[in-house]
This record gives sequence, C-alpha cells and structure tokens, in this order.
Amino acid sequence: MRARAKVSEEAPPGRRALAQVVNQLLEHLGAATLQEAAKLITERGYPTHKSRLSRYRSGRNRPPEGFLVTLHAVAVERAGGEEAIGISKHDALEVLAAAETKACAVCPTLYRRIRHVRKRNRRLLRDNRRLLEARAGLEGELADLRKNMTPLPVPPQRGDRQRIARDVTAARQFAVMTAGVDETTEPEAALAVLRETAEVLTPLESAAAIALLRGESRHELADTLITLYGRDHPHKEVILAAGQLHEYGMPDDAGAMLRAAAG
Repeated sequence: MRARAKVSEEAPPGRRALAQVVNQLLEHLGAATLQEAAKLITERGYPTHKSRLSRYRSGRNRPPEGFLVTLHAVAVERAGGEEAIGISKHDALEVLAAAETKACAVCPTLYRRIRHVRKRNRRLLRDNRRLLEARAGLEGELADLRKNMTPLPVPPQRGDRQRIARDVTAARQFAVMTAGVDETTEPEAALAVLRETAEVLTPLESAAAIALLRGESRHELADTLITLYGRDHPHKEVILAAGQLHEYGMPDDAGAMLRAAAG
C-alpha cells in the first residue's frame, strides 16, 4: 500500500485521531493497495470498498464500530498478535467513541484562516531575514565610510566638504536600502526596516536622507523617518538634525521632527 494517507486538516480533532488509528491498522494488513485491503476486510465478513477506506483514513468520514472491530481483527491476525500492531481493540474503540459523529461546521473556515496566517507569517519571516541582512550590510558600509573617510581640513567658512559628501553618500545608501520596501513588503516589515536603519544614521545623515526622499517625491517615507528620528533619538541629535534641515531650506520638516521629539 502507498504511504500513509494525509489526514484532512479540515477534520475535527477526534476524527483526525481516529483516522490515525485507521491508518495504523491498515499498515499492518500487508496489502499493496486499498483495493486489496478492502478485499481482506470484506472476506472477514464486513463488506467495504476502497473509496470508503480512503474517506476513513483521511478523516472525512467516521467509520462504524463494526468496521473498526473487523479491521483490528484482520490487522492482529496478519501481524501475528495484538502487541505487534501497537493498539488494543479496547483502545481503538475508545478513540472511535471520542470521535465526532458530525463534521465541524466552522472547522473548514478556521483551518483556511490558519493556513492563511501561517502563509503570511512565513512571508513576514522571509522579509525580516532579508531586512536584517540588508541592515547588517548597511551598518558595515556606514562603518567603513566613517572609518576610512578622514575629514579634510578646510577653512571654517567654506564648510566641511568631505563631511557633506559623506552625509550624502550615507543618505543615498539609505534611499537605496528603502527603495522597494514600501511596495514589496508588509507594512509591519517596512516600518521595522525604517526604524532599524534610522538607528544607525547620524543627525546630518538623517537630514540628508530626508532631503533626498523629498527630492524623489517619496513623501510618506520621509514623514515616517522624521517621526521615528524625532521620537527615538536623544534631544541633542534631534536638534542637530533639525538644524541641518533648516540649512537645507526645510523648516516645516525641522519643526515636525522637533514636535515628534516633544510628543
């Protein structure tokens, strides 16, 4: 006989347990097919056929007591004793008595919902793994930039061109990191990657990232980054980031970040 049948997920718990017992007993018949198993049971005095066996072993139908008694007797006979099959007739009948006589009216709907939730959870886990890997790469690249790019001495009135270039580079990496997040991932995962990547940005890098997102018309991500940075970072860093936004000519965003910090 082929491998043990898969018990239907839509069967109620008692039916599922009974189906496992039926499968266990059928395995000890030594039959190559369900048709051959049905013939052995029929010859023992309980007429049946392979389609009925299929429904019993999947849990879709609850078998009668006479069928289970006959199946157990044939299994014991062909296996050489009750100990060989691993379940007594009394125990098998106990499982039968506990099995539901009617199918669960809401079970199919519940199991469909469970499958949907499991599928969604698997998708979220894949997204989280991908985001964690991307975050690790971003942190490594930012660390390399900060370590290897020594600021060049420039006159104070001209500004630190090397620092500005570094901030813009980090901001562009952030923009690339989040390029497909709002379209290809779950909202929870999108929020997680924004929060986690915002944690590794300096105040000036965060201001540059917000300016870049505005320039790309990705306003929703920019608003979210403003709120996360203002809410989750120390006040000193928020003030520095807001000051840089003012220098970029973005006073509304600077005010929004300060409000998020105060909220």
